[in-house]
Amino acid sequence: MTMKHILRINGRYYYNRRVPEELLGLDERRLIRVALKTDSRDLAIRKAHIYNEQIEKYWKKLIQTGQHHTQNEYQKVIHIARLQGFAYMPNDQLATMPPEQIAARLALADNKDNTDEIKALLGGVQPTAIELKELLAAYWPLAGDKAMHKSPNQLRKYKAPRIKAVNNLIAVIGNRKLTELTRDHIVAFRAWWIERIETHKMSAGSANKDFIHVKSIVEAVNEHLKLGLDTPHLFRKITLQDRFTQARMPFDTNFIRDVLLKPENLSGLNHQAKWFLYAMAETGARISELTGLRPQDIVMDVDVPHISIVDRPDKPLKTPHSQRKIPLVGFALDAFKACPDGFPHYHDRPDSLSGVVNKYLRAHHLLPSDKHSVYSLRHSFQDRILSVNAPDRIQAELMGHKFHRPMYGDGATLAHKLEWMEKVRVK
Repeated sequence: MTMKHILRINGRYYYNRRVPEELLGLDERRLIRVALKTDSRDLAIRKAHIYNEQIEKYWKKLIQTGQHHTQNEYQKVIHIARLQGFAYMPNDQLATMPPEQIAARLALADNKDNTDEIKALLGGVQPTAIELKELLAAYWPLAGDKAMHKSPNQLRKYKAPRIKAVNNLIAVIGNRKLTELTRDHIVAFRAWWIERIETHKMSAGSANKDFIHVKSIVEAVNEHLKLGLDTPHLFRKITLQDRFTQARMPFDTNFIRDVLLKPENLSGLNHQAKWFLYAMAETGARISELTGLRPQDIVMDVDVPHISIVDRPDKPLKTPHSQRKIPLVGFALDAFKACPDGFPHYHDRPDSLSGVVNKYLRAHHLLPSDKHSVYSLRHSFQDRILSVNAPDRIQAELMGHKFHRPMYGDGATLAHKLEWMEKVRVK
């Protein structure tokens, strides 16, 4: 078998095949993806060959019998109801519908001999009794498009706040069936967060993140399983108003040059962490962008030495606008002469690098206030660009921000960007 139906994500292999267009009437999945649970290419090919034979036999059976693919009885009646022109509803929900709609279903059911069709029309099968502790297991497959191209570190950071949010909800209202979730439970969750904010000096932003994650997870599972939850009512106006919080403060340019990057002040910092500081100070790039650089992204032997911040399948950038080229001047040029391969020790570990550097800066009293951190260097870079009145498009292209006007042409050349980089250099 060839690699035609095999997909490699983060070093692991998956059987991956689209349902043929002519079979979508019998198998509505559109895409079949199965984890082969191996990082071996040869073993993946053998396993995928077995899956491919099985799926093709299954499709032949559907064609011969006229049956439709179903995951379970509940999914089966949902599909049948759709074929009859109705949305499936369990009988307790159906009882609340207008009389004329109930009558239409009863009239059609009277002419049916097939038990499954009658159940589908009259709501004879109850929804899956999923519990809150099973919520994430049901949600992750539905969020596959959001997670499939993330690096291991990005995937961990994507999952962690959602796991925390669901665990917090369970801690407050207990583990119960998702279909039992009420507005009172969500209000109790909100009240619990308000108490934490008042007694533990936490921010409303932390609470709102929990609310947003729980809402999106419940909505996705509710829609997929057709549970009939009124999610707009459940989560109506639950977010909290956050008081103004001071953003990270930028460093003064003289402080960066004369204190923060003074060689003797950084003598105890490891080689790559030290030069990373120099690179960030002069480029304003995000920590994750600098730790994501590969040797081929660092281009030195050209008229305008530069770094290329590129989007990769195994490590996507924060936004499409983040992809850019930044000329190297001053401290950054020195940094990449010293580290021509970038910062491989911290590859895909921006949190680790940030922790090492911030800990060192705090321990050696190199932060002017508790509002400063290593990320303040990016804010400082932004301020320097503004101070020289750089055109908006130049600012956006150097910072990796969206340009809020129609884009024409290829943008600024490296030589043009270099002119502005020279005007804002620290060294």
